[in-house]
This record gives sequence, structure tokens and C-alpha cells, in this order.
Amino acid sequence: MSTERPEPCDLLIHSGIVLTVDDQGTNFRDGAVAVKAGRISAVGPTAAIRARFTARETFDARGGMVHPGFIDAHIHVSQYTSRSVEPLMAGTAITMGHWKAVLTPEDEHASASLAAVDYLQAGYTGFADPGTIFEPDAVAAVAGEVGIRIWLTDPYVADLTQPMVDESPELSSAGFLARWPDSTDAAIKRLGSQLYRNRDAEGLVRAFIGIYAPTTATEVLWNAALATAHEHRVQFQEHRGYDPIQYLDEEEKAGRSAIARLEDTGALGPGSTFIHMNVIHRDDVARLGDTSTCIVWCPFQQMRAMGNGRAEPRMVELARAGAAVAVATDIPRNLNFDALGSVAACNAAALGVPVKGDELLRMRTIGAARSVGAGDYVGSLEIGKRADFVVREPASSEALGLDPYAETAVVGITRPPALTVINGKIVLRHGQLLGIEAEAAALAARASVKALLMRTGLAG
Repeated sequence: MSTERPEPCDLLIHSGIVLTVDDQGTNFRDGAVAVKAGRISAVGPTAAIRARFTARETFDARGGMVHPGFIDAHIHVSQYTSRSVEPLMAGTAITMGHWKAVLTPEDEHASASLAAVDYLQAGYTGFADPGTIFEPDAVAAVAGEVGIRIWLTDPYVADLTQPMVDESPELSSAGFLARWPDSTDAAIKRLGSQLYRNRDAEGLVRAFIGIYAPTTATEVLWNAALATAHEHRVQFQEHRGYDPIQYLDEEEKAGRSAIARLEDTGALGPGSTFIHMNVIHRDDVARLGDTSTCIVWCPFQQMRAMGNGRAEPRMVELARAGAAVAVATDIPRNLNFDALGSVAACNAAALGVPVKGDELLRMRTIGAARSVGAGDYVGSLEIGKRADFVVREPASSEALGLDPYAETAVVGITRPPALTVINGKIVLRHGQLLGIEAEAAALAARASVKALLMRTGLAG
């Protein structure tokens, strides 16, 4: 009989179907996860882990699914409360640009708080904004209040306004563009303004470098952003548009594909992320795959691009070629967070390259983590990583266990998680949030929307 004393840990989850999402595709039909000091200490069969550890707190998953929390790789979070406002703008001169022009820090905080509540209820542990928060501190505060992980960047890094007016008039207004940098020098000064957040290695808020859009950045600004990201060893993100025509016009002028041009700049690789990329030529799949470049797939917006014609989206092919593909909502006007897996599966099926459940789970977890440069510390259940994971209710319909990947990543969550752990702390238990009052967040968001309707002139 062994005389070794059990190791202490803070939390031990046992008797669940554990999907680690590691590179070996490991899962345990009767598995356990041990957590100590915010990190994963062990993952394995329940019998072995329970014999090895004595925990300050244990949780019986009772056959429920245990998996890394979903990460939304791309959301304009300060516009979350505007998700259903567009019909009110129809027939008026008011655009989303007018809405964004009058956002206050309080509005951005209310929007992010409501999003955080909805995220936690849907099995998410983090989200990334691409640089469309006017006051990052207002959103960063939500991480401490709710316990959710947030990635963000400098606000609106751009130095050209006319392309925005020409290409996206429905998103523009004079007031909105007046809040952008007024020169290339002013835009460059914004670069890296949020990187101080990375000094706290244990913190919930991290930063990267992002360009608002390639058409709204001069070559000087674009190169400065890429150089800043490389200098500080953080992720570089380029937020591209939806419309395939923009890609094709760019390529016609250059005489070659956009991906080939990016390769020449040295921008391809695991440290770079390109959002949307609705035109990927067959010859470019290998370029992106061989360099492990990150691509963010927003399925609903991609379906809009497909409806316009001439789109060439190849997200599943890219993932199979070696690119790190992440799935994101963008602005969830037409779906809730939980529906993202189903929308992605339908999108892929419509393109004739169906996505598998395990592929989609990787895109929603480790792929998303890599897209913000966080794959070394979150996104999978591996020893040493931060303990960010979800335990699903055993009575949920996705707990059948026939294909846990499809049930988890595609079918969706039929009731809030039994447990959500972020940075080693329990933030939700049996659907109840522990760090924020869900009703209070909803009421604050409602008050914010009411005031915004008045300020934009959508309500008298």
C-alpha cells in the first residue's frame, strides 16, 4: 500500500467527461481536473486524480461535460447593447456611426457588463475587442467585477477617414470619425497605450496591437503597428472588412493576392491575426497554414459576404492546413452567443466542407486563445495553464456523451453551466453568477440604451 501523502489543491472537479483540447485530442470519459493557485495541477482519470490530491473544495460533475471555456475572439463589445437597434434606424438619417459617436464610458461599461453576464451563462470565459472601445478602462473594470477574462487594444487606430465614409456609410458619422486620431502621428501615439496591462501576469485583462482596418491605415501607420507588436512580442491584429469586393479591388491594384502581399511584409505567422478574410484563394491556404497564421472566422458576417457573391471563405480548409482558426460573433445582432456553434456548422456545410465537432471546439477554445496571443496560458486543459473551464449540467441534453465534441461545440448549451471557473476562481455555480447581479446589469444596460436613444434622436 502506498504511504505517499496526497497533494493539496484548491479545487478538484471529478466524475465528468473531460475534453482537454490538447494537441493529442485527449479526453476522459470519467475524468477529473485539479486546480491549485489558479492553475491546472493535473488532468486525468477520476480514480487517479482523487487518489493523488486532497482538495479544499470538490465538485462532482456527475457525468457532465468539462471543457475549456469558450473565448469570443472578436466582438465590438461596447456595441453589445445596440444589437437590436438597426430596425429603428431604417428610414432615418441616423446610422450606427451616430450611436457610437455618443457612447460614454458608462455606456461602454453597461454594454460590456451585460455581455459578460450573457457570456458566462453560455459557457464562455473570455472575449476580445478589436479596438472599438473609446475608453478601455470602462470595459477593463468589468473583468474585476464579473471575473471574466478580457483582451483589448488601443482605441480606433486609424489615420484615414474617407475610406470609412465611402465603404461603410451605414457605420459612419461626422461625430464618430471626430473621435478618431486626427493624424498619422496621433494614431501612432495610441499604439501600445494598453500594453501596460500585460505587466500583471496573473491579471484578467491583457492587451495586443490592432489596426482598425487596412483601408483606414496609411502604410506608415500599418508598419508602425506591426513593428510595435513585434517589439513587445504581442499579437498583431488586422481587422478586415466583410465585402469580398474590397479584397478583390485591393488585389487587382496590387496584381497579386492580399495574402501573398502580407507574406512579403513578414506579417504572416502565429503572432499575427487577420479578422474576417472572406477571400482566401486556394493557393493561399498553404501560405497561411504553413506559417500557422491566425484567422478569425465570424460565421454570420461571412454568410452575408457569401450572399454578395465572389467570396472565397476557406476556414475549415485553413484549420486543416495548420492555420489557427478562431470563431467569433463580431456583433451578435442575429444570434446569441450560444448559437455561434450552430451558425458556424451551417456556414461550413453551405460551403461544402463540413466542420467536425472536435475542430469547432478547438476553434472556440485554443484557436481563439491563439488569436490573441494567449494560447500558452489558456484555451486547453493542460498542466500549468490557467484554470479557465466550464462544467456543464449533467441533466443538459448535450450530456448524452455520444459525441461530446459535437454536443459541446455545435449543438450548444441547453442550460447555464453547473460551474464556471476562471483564473482558478468559481464565478458561476448552477447558473448563478457570483460576482455580479445579473438583473442589475440588465437594468443598467436598459437605462443606458434609453439615454442613447434620446441622444441619437431615435426616441423623442
